[in-house]
Amino acid sequence: MAYEVKPFEHGVLMALLSLTHALKQTPGFNEEALQRAAQFFREVPAGGCESGEARDAYEWPLEVILKDVSYIEKMLENKGN
Repeated sequence: MAYEVKPFEHGVLMALLSLTHALKQTPGFNEEALQRAAQFFREVPAGGCESGEARDAYEWPLEVILKDVSYIEKMLENKGN
């Protein structure tokens, strides 16, 4: 069973997506460092987030950070659909 995201969490995730998009569009931004950090935290989850719904909820914002700019731009073009 997948974790059900609450409205506040949706807002936080969309804010994170917006910040990620802006950062990745900034000249000179080190995207590789961001990718490495996000991947590390996916592979080494925080205590209590190792499995099940807790893992799903934990990984969601990290997946947002790992999204490619083209994916984010497509979401913006399609108004999130």
